[in-house]
Amino acid sequence: MNTDWNSPQGDFDTAEKQGELLMLLSRQQVTVHTWDDPDFDYMEEQDLALVVQSPTGTEDLLIELCGEFSVFFEKWHGEYAATAEGYTQLQQDITAILDGKAGALSLYTENGWQGTVLCTELPGVEDAGAAAVLKRCWQAAKPDAALPADSRLELVCWDPAQNRKVQLPAEE
Repeated sequence: MNTDWNSPQGDFDTAEKQGELLMLLSRQQVTVHTWDDPDFDYMEEQDLALVVQSPTGTEDLLIELCGEFSVFFEKWHGEYAATAEGYTQLQQDITAILDGKAGALSLYTENGWQGTVLCTELPGVEDAGAAAVLKRCWQAAKPDAALPADSRLELVCWDPAQNRKVQLPAEE
């Protein structure tokens, strides 16, 4: 293992984890991209990107192995330090998304999109309390960000059958 003690995280080279990540994603259709691919020319020469293609043709999952790890799904973006702890959390989050145990939860108000968090408490298919579950998930991730009245929460999951839209009531 090459250790770059000058990197911001003082850790390992993220590209060294490519094989492990490809094993984790072995049941998925994955393409590997480098800086010389047209859509990835923003990356540096040693960086890699893994695109996990959605089996339903909806949202793909993008994993970047740069100075740190990054994951993009729908409007959510997670950053993970290139440390053992960061890598473990990355693996857990990727697995949760692909296994249908996490999704991207976005808040919309009259001013448009306000942010997205990774929601790991998902309502069931027939869950009548979906609004309460999604509100609790948002508030756990953003405890200082109140949910405005007359706003909307949208959950996007790897399996579109799990997607939800919840309109929060206007104050009276």
